[in-house]
This record gives sequence, C-alpha cells and structure tokens, in this order.
Amino acid sequence: MILALLLFAQVTPSDAVAGYADCLSSRINADPAMIDPPADVAARLAIHDAALKLCAPKRKSARPDDAAMFDKVDASTRKVLEDPVSAEQVDGDLSDAPKP
Repeated sequence: MILALLLFAQVTPSDAVAGYADCLSSRINADPAMIDPPADVAARLAIHDAALKLCAPKRKSARPDDAAMFDKVDASTRKVLEDPVSAEQVDGDLSDAPKP
C-alpha cells in the first residue's frame, strides 16, 4: 500500500526507502489489534508509533538524500491510520479500513 502511494506521487524510492516502507507496513499489519482495527484514532496511531520505533534502524542507516522520502512514507501511513475513509477517497480502495 505504501509503495502504491509513493508511485502515485510519481517518485522513485531507493531500496532503503522501499525496505523501510515494507517494514512499517508489515509491522502495522502484524499488530494483533489490526485484525479488527480499533475505531479509536489514538489507538491506531499508537500502533503506527510502535511500528516507527521498530523500523527506525532501517531509516537511520540510509542515505541523507532519502530523508524527504522517509517523511512521505511516515506521513502517508499516518494519514491512512488517522482517517482511513479520507485516504480511501484519495488513494483507492480501503474497504476493510475502520470507519471513524
């Protein structure tokens, strides 16, 4: 999903950014709470923050040139978890996303 958002923005991520996006996405999806995503925005953002911490080493070991791309990945994943309905309207089908 994250990579699709990056491609939609017509940017090319480096391998490090793609790996970071995969890490972030897989950590969020692997969280047991995401089996039935919480309706509470704060709870979903807590899952995002935990994934950010776990994937931070991938970001720290990358080129400084990729900083803006990492920020875009962080912002797009946060946007999806913060307001899935709005993200669906902008970025495509998120039919299984919790409704706020």
